[in-house]
Amino acid sequence: MMPDTQNNPSQSQAPPPPEKPHGPIARLRAGIKWLNANKKRFFWWWVGYQAIKGILTLSLIWIPLLLVYLNSRG
Repeated sequence: MMPDTQNNPSQSQAPPPPEKPHGPIARLRAGIKWLNANKKRFFWWWVGYQAIKGILTLSLIWIPLLLVYLNSRG
């Protein structure tokens, strides 16, 4: 027999979702608070982005330019 969880007060229910902030300043503050809570994750996303961007720039721009330069010197 399954326990009745809707009528059982000992079961803790999830709190209601927080209200969304009203107004641009409140939304900005909520966004900053969210960024501060997730800054470690965003830091590593940024490091990964910079590494991929650097590899692509090196391989698609700088190495071909160097090869063109070296071959043009005759």
